[in-house]
Amino acid sequence: MISHKNYDFSFSGLKTAVLYDFKNRTDKVKKSKKYIGAMCFEIQQAIIDVLIYKTLKAAKNFRVKNIIIGGGVSANKELRNQFKERFGKEIPESRSYIPDYEFSTDNGAMIAITASYHLKEALDSSKKIEANGNLRI
Repeated sequence: MISHKNYDFSFSGLKTAVLYDFKNRTDKVKKSKKYIGAMCFEIQQAIIDVLIYKTLKAAKNFRVKNIIIGGGVSANKELRNQFKERFGKEIPESRSYIPDYEFSTDNGAMIAITASYHLKEALDSSKKIEANGNLRI
C-alpha cells in the first residue's frame, strides 16, 4: 500500500494474508500467546504505517493547515501516539486534531445522524425523498 501513488486505504489483502498464515500454522502455534501477540502487533503496525504515510503524503502534497483523525480508528492509542509524533516532526506548521476517546466512534453513527437531519428537512419541505450517496455533510 505504501508504494502505491494514490491515497487509498484498503487492508483486505492484509486480512487475507493473515488468514492464510493462520491456516498454515499448527494448532499448537495458533493457540500460543506468543504467536497471537506477535501477529496482532505486526498487523496493527502495518496498518498504522500505511495510514500515517498516506495521510502525511496527502497533507504535504495539498499543503494542508489542519489534519483531523476521525472515526473508530482514532481510538487506537498506538495510532494516536505515532500520529502525534510523526506529524509534529514532519509537518510542524500544520495543526492536528484527534477527538477525545468518547468521540472516537464509528463513522456509521455520524452518517446516521446526518441522514436523519436530511430526512427531517425533506419531510418538513414535502420534498420527494431520494437516495443520494453523495450528500454533503
